[in-house]
Amino acid sequence: MASTCDLLRVALAFALAACQLPVLAAGWPMLGGGPEHEHQSPDALSARTVARQWESAAGGKMYAGPVAEAGMVFVAGSDQRLSALDARNGRMLWRFQASAPISAEPALADGLIIVAAKDGVVTALAAYDGKRRWQVRIGGGIVASPVVRDGRVYLGSVDQFLYALDVKTGKEVWRYRAKDYKYGGIYASPAADAARVYVGAKNGVLHAVFRDTGKPAWQTELGSSLYGAPALAEGRVYVGSYDRNVYVLQADNGTILWRTELDDWPQGTPVPVGDMLYVCSRSGMLYGLSMGDGRIVWQMSLDGEVRHSPSIGRNHIGVVATIDGRLIGVDLERRRIAWEQKLAGGVFGSPAISDGGVLVVTQEGAVSAWR
Repeated sequence: MASTCDLLRVALAFALAACQLPVLAAGWPMLGGGPEHEHQSPDALSARTVARQWESAAGGKMYAGPVAEAGMVFVAGSDQRLSALDARNGRMLWRFQASAPISAEPALADGLIIVAAKDGVVTALAAYDGKRRWQVRIGGGIVASPVVRDGRVYLGSVDQFLYALDVKTGKEVWRYRAKDYKYGGIYASPAADAARVYVGAKNGVLHAVFRDTGKPAWQTELGSSLYGAPALAEGRVYVGSYDRNVYVLQADNGTILWRTELDDWPQGTPVPVGDMLYVCSRSGMLYGLSMGDGRIVWQMSLDGEVRHSPSIGRNHIGVVATIDGRLIGVDLERRRIAWEQKLAGGVFGSPAISDGGVLVVTQEGAVSAWR
């Protein structure tokens, strides 16, 4: 475990991050890199090759990707543990034992790491040392990642409710019911912009809720179940559905602007970059769609099943990992594979981009950093 010097160092780093001083490199504090799930980083990634910097065994089955900030990496798994690692070398700093398995990414905000377990218990810990700040139980199980924006934690539950909690206290601010059939609920992470929270339900309805009140803004029925988080950009909502379609909607009123059918289910989040929308199907096809009308501009096979979204660097190098254990860098402008590395096992959660490198977690709990 960590020494006193290690904890002092990371405490200072989180203090600087809270002050928003420009001395820290970009992190990846929650699913998709932020509350709008854009899956983009201001860091550039290598276009030639990457090498493994370190690898650490965090233990337990892991179906979620890592999050990172201020020199720390956080991973959680079905062994009910949240682990905090030193981003420089993978050394374990501290661990927290939850009350149930964890199947989704935690979220970092305001010096806290917030983790939701399958039994509906949400816990906020001091990120630098793991000390508990608050803990609450909501009405149902949680299988998707929380997001944090402007002092509130947003998360959906299999009990069909979307919850807003105060990030400092855990107190419930409001709850909104996404009406569903008996065995439905919310299995996807929400996304939040300045005005609304957006979340998909298992019955295929995408909901938009006003952030300040929890009152409904609009509801739009899509083709099938929604298990992936939506992405937000340029006044639009981007989401993939179990019916194999990618949908793009107007954020202020829920109007469907276009939809495009892929070869298989897009399990992750579509990623908008410039005039292109990038998305992986579960079969391992990577698509580049026109943002204007949804037409397929190009596609390539990654020769392996993909369960998540591509994560994209500033120089348009996208990173994905496959179920058969390959980490792949794709030059999205040249539309070719730039590099490929073998991992210790298959990957379910999206890689994170932090401090100019790539962080990835295998299903067997091996965390590694590549640069």
